[in-house]
Amino acid sequence: MLAIHPVHRRMAELTTISRSRPLKVAEQLELFQCLNVNAKIVSELDKLKQLAFMAHEMGDMEWQMDLCARIEELEARMV
Repeated sequence: MLAIHPVHRRMAELTTISRSRPLKVAEQLELFQCLNVNAKIVSELDKLKQLAFMAHEMGDMEWQMDLCARIEELEARMV
């Protein structure tokens, strides 16, 4: 199952709306806010995955498992 964060769903809705009419100012602001939240989610996931890879390369299984648990927790909130 592909997880879709509510922010991603709203960005898709606003994009669909923008195809039929220009977005209202409030909608533009909401889209910008969604983009900021999306950037934070992507940045956090990327950081955790890079650290997990580093932990793997260093052979630190405890740290890697902790990071993987944090990744799974963040991904679980994506639905």
